Amino acid sequence: MRIIKGIDPIPVEHPVFLIFGQPGIGKSSLGYSCQDALLLDFDKGAHRAANRRDTLVIDTWTDVQDLIGDSDTLASYGTLVIDTVGRCLDVMTANMASVQPKLAPGGNPTLQGWGQLKTNFRTSISAIRSLGKDVLLLAHDREDKDGDYRIVRPDIAGGSYGEVMKVADFVGYLYMSGKDRVLDFNPTDRWIGKNPAGWPPFKLPPIAKSTEFMADLFNQGRDALGALSDESAGVLRDVEQWRERISKFTSAHAFNDARPTIKAISSPIVQTQVVKLLLDLAVKKGVVFNKTAKKFVDASNKPPVEDPIPAA
Repeated sequence: MRIIKGIDPIPVEHPVFLIFGQPGIGKSSLGYSCQDALLLDFDKGAHRAANRRDTLVIDTWTDVQDLIGDSDTLASYGTLVIDTVGRCLDVMTANMASVQPKLAPGGNPTLQGWGQLKTNFRTSISAIRSLGKDVLLLAHDREDKDGDYRIVRPDIAGGSYGEVMKVADFVGYLYMSGKDRVLDFNPTDRWIGKNPAGWPPFKLPPIAKSTEFMADLFNQGRDALGALSDESAGVLRDVEQWRERISKFTSAHAFNDARPTIKAISSPIVQTQVVKLLLDLAVKKGVVFNKTAKKFVDASNKPPVEDPIPAA
């Protein structure tokens, strides 16, 4: 068991992408642009894709189970592409109807069956991620009504939708803008998205020139998630250094001396946390902030305590 300290970055070696869009827009072709891709063809539509690479046509869930257990076959592949998630769930449902017919009589899941399907899907995604491969999930789009608005979501049934959204590091919507294909990871009032890298919308090159697009995007995603992890770890390191320094303060003079340096902290997140540390310790040490004098004083004056260092 390895516990990662808060001050240590967490490398993200194999991000999970979810891309959804209307049928025929080139999702499968985009999937083949991943690094050393193996496309799991649940939709049985790979023959229509451009730039086709290695493909495993999925007939039953046993095909997936056999693949996951075959490390030799998987060794040469760097990315597994699930095409599509919706059809993958259909295959899983058919398997459940065969193995546990009471949960899906006639192939239609009961309420308990939907719960089991969600669990099975979560377990399967975990198994695929444990293989140490990049994962690209493809899905068709579906327009849902959200109050008075209509919003486009991935076409993923039941509770499995929530599981996919949890596991996906990036969620992008692929759509047509005039004659251009656009891939947008930003959530809007029109579609779902997840964009921790802060990418602008991508205008995709023609399909014939998109042979490495997703391979490059996965690398950018790795770098972006790594930078976020480094930033988070850096914030905690800075706060911990201030915590150690502040813990040694015993007088109002020490608290006052620290104020200019704390005001100069460039990170608002760090500054806010350090101010709280300062105020919490001041209370314990019998030191308060005098609003009129604008400085820390001995608590015998009993003025009200107030944040002495406004957040940037």
